[in-house]
This record gives sequence, C-alpha cells and structure tokens, in this order.
Amino acid sequence: MQFVTPRFMDSSISQDDVAAHLRVYGSIHSHLFNLAKRHVYYDDQDILWPTPEGKLYLRRSVYRFRAWISKVLRPKFEKFGDTHIGLEDHEIPPYDVMLVLHAFMLHPRAFYSDTIRLFPEVSILNGFPLAQFASLIDDTMTYVPKEEQVVFWETTTEESFAVPLFTSPSDTFRLSCPNCNSSFTGLWLEDSDDKLGSNLVAPCKECNLIITELAYGAPSSPKMFVELNQGREWALRKYYRFTRGVPMLTPPSRGTLLTVEGVFDAERSRIITIDISKAIGLFDIEKFSLPEVIGKLLDIPEDILESLSVDFLRFYGLPGGFSFDLGAGVLRQTGFSSKMYHNGWTNPEFPKKCTAVLEESISRYAGFLTLSMDRQAGSLGPAHDIDLVWHTHQLKPNYRTDFMRIFAWFLDHVDFAPLNVLATSYSHGEDRWKATYGTPYHEYFLSTSFPKAVFV
Repeated sequence: MQFVTPRFMDSSISQDDVAAHLRVYGSIHSHLFNLAKRHVYYDDQDILWPTPEGKLYLRRSVYRFRAWISKVLRPKFEKFGDTHIGLEDHEIPPYDVMLVLHAFMLHPRAFYSDTIRLFPEVSILNGFPLAQFASLIDDTMTYVPKEEQVVFWETTTEESFAVPLFTSPSDTFRLSCPNCNSSFTGLWLEDSDDKLGSNLVAPCKECNLIITELAYGAPSSPKMFVELNQGREWALRKYYRFTRGVPMLTPPSRGTLLTVEGVFDAERSRIITIDISKAIGLFDIEKFSLPEVIGKLLDIPEDILESLSVDFLRFYGLPGGFSFDLGAGVLRQTGFSSKMYHNGWTNPEFPKKCTAVLEESISRYAGFLTLSMDRQAGSLGPAHDIDLVWHTHQLKPNYRTDFMRIFAWFLDHVDFAPLNVLATSYSHGEDRWKATYGTPYHEYFLSTSFPKAVFV
C-alpha cells in the first residue's frame, strides 16, 4: 500500500537518508556491544543496562559533548549567528560525542527547549550531519575519522580524540564552579546517584559546593529550591532574570515556557512573572537593585513561597543541566540498534538489495503520520521500521517546522516513558493501523529480515 506524505512536510526522507541512518545504527551496535567490550547488557527482563565501564563511558561522553558545544559550536555561533550553516568535515567530533548529539535530537521537544534555554550554539547545526557521519563508518561498522578531524578536535578542545572506553580512578576532568567561579580538577567517580551513571558529582575545592553535570530536574517546589541553594545569588540569577528592574524571562531563557504543543507561551510567562513580583511585595520594583530583589526572594515566608507557581521552576533545569539524561538516551538508542541488527537491517548489504523494503517503510511512515495528525487518537507507538524512518525525520533541520507551520504543534518523540506506557501506546498504534489500513503492522518488519553481518 502506498501512503501519501502529508502536504505540510518540507523534509523529504530518501532511501539514502534511511540507509545512512542504518549504517549509524549498525556502528552503535557494533561499538557498544562488541568493540567496547560489552559496555551494555540485557538483564533477565530484557532491559538494557550499562556495565560499570559503560556508566563511565556515558558520563564522559556527555562531558565531551558539552566541551564540543563550548569549544567548537560557540565560536561559529558568535561569528555567524543562528544561520544553520552546519559543520565542515573537520568539525565532525569523535564518535561518542556524535552518539550523544544523535540521542539528543531524538527527543525533539527537549532538544528545542534546551537549545534555547542552555545552548543556543546548537542552532548553528543544519540538522544532524547524517551523511557526513555515515561516510566515516566503513563496512565493518567502524568509525574511521580523518586526520584533520583529529587535529582540529585535539587542538580546539585539548581532549583526546580517541573515545575513552575505559576510565581509571586517577583520570580527571575540569569544572568551573558557578558559585565562586573557581576552576578545579575532579575525579571520575564510579558511584552515581542514578542507575545509569551519567552524572558527574564533584565538590568545589574552594567553596565545597556539590556540582553535578546532569542535575536535570527542577525542584518540586519553590521552597525546596531556596533550601537546596541555601540562598546562593548565582542560583537565583539563573531563575529570576531582571531587565531594568522588571522581572521577566529574557534571552537565552526566552522560549523555555512551552505549551503542550511546544509553543512558547509569552502570556503565561508574563502572568507568572507578575505573580512572583506580587508575592515578594516589590510592586515598585524598579527602585530596587538586583541584590535587594534576590535578598527579598530569600526572605519570602514559607506559606507565600509554597504558593508560587511551580510551573515557573519546571521550565528551568538546575544550573547547567539538560532536561533529560543524555547518557540514558544513548543507551536507549543502543537498544534500538540491537533490534535493527537482529533483523539484519544493519547489514551493509541490506540497503543495496532491499530498496523496495526501505521505500515501503518510508511510505508506511507517511501512513503513521496521517494517523498521528488526529490529536484525539492519543499516543501511537510505531512499528520498528516506521520508528526508523521517524528517527531519520527527526534528524532533519525542518522536523519541527514541518509540523508547526500548519498545525502549530509538533509530534514529539519520547522513549523514556515507563515500559507499560510504551507497550500501551504501541498496542494502540497497532489497533489504529489495522482498523484504518487493514495491513500488517509490526509483522511487516519481522517479515523483512535479512542475514545479520557478523564482524570479528
């Protein structure tokens, strides 16, 4: 059955795009399951987890990703602005950094929000450099960088280009303290406060502030926020920004108050700002200096503090944090790569010999989009081949605008929901598909298996 791609889509998804993405997934499976000495494993419930070495690998990868943003993307952004010029070949980063970027972009709402809130430099990218990345992966699914990449990365970041598969207790990283601005060296720690180990945890040598690299969730209440930060001015500056004495959300925070459709809600931002201003009793706020306003915030009585809108805090991660665990995102994409591998789709011969299968999968994705456009239908879980094409679409620069231009909302992709929720949405998607089209859903993917490529 041929489905018609919705007319609003500017992004065309070709077989070459999907083939390149399959090569990336083949390398992910080969890298973390085989080349990296099994940094991940499946438990008895078929849930994917990192080994202790895998935890440190994910943690260092996120750290190196931030270094790439600050040392490579930021200078381009400062020079060219938000022009989506993309990357030169020599600017393509090490393999582990590319895996983090890949996982980041496959959560489009979080990617959009975090790009505005924390890292506007990421907007310099013209989508994910899929063709450039895939061209560096050979038929054994090994990433083979060019010499100019290695030289540029190591000169610019002062980090080794080679992926740090293993970490010893003596290995260190550098951080800057947001409280006292001191720069210090920390140790890579194997103990973590989460199951995946993506967090960096280090005490500042000067002021003893405990700094985490991830810290991705906002406090559950304004009171908790003040208690956690113990009145530190640097933290409140992050949450409450002032221009000419009037509290408001200013760049780069503009755009982080998103509606469920993924649209910046300026009116809601204004109302929350006014409520906070009233709550702290500074109606004539232009007469007060910023330190005086911050001091007032710290002196708010508990009953008033509890009444402040938690929504205001929810859209601001703690200082420096992404809005979801990027290391966990890499892990989940490793799980998806395993599905592609076991069905033989990551075999480098598959895209060459099964062009009709790829074309049908692209067509089936169009059918999935048509069903998903009905917002009353709820969340629909895709079959694996449809999910592959959906992932490929999300890496396009126009993914979000494809939806926003016509519908004023866009289809988010969230793979960190509880397993029972994911199973329910998949079952719902299958039911809607068969009721609408009367054709196989997941069975199509299973019926198109291909011999797996085995690499030594």
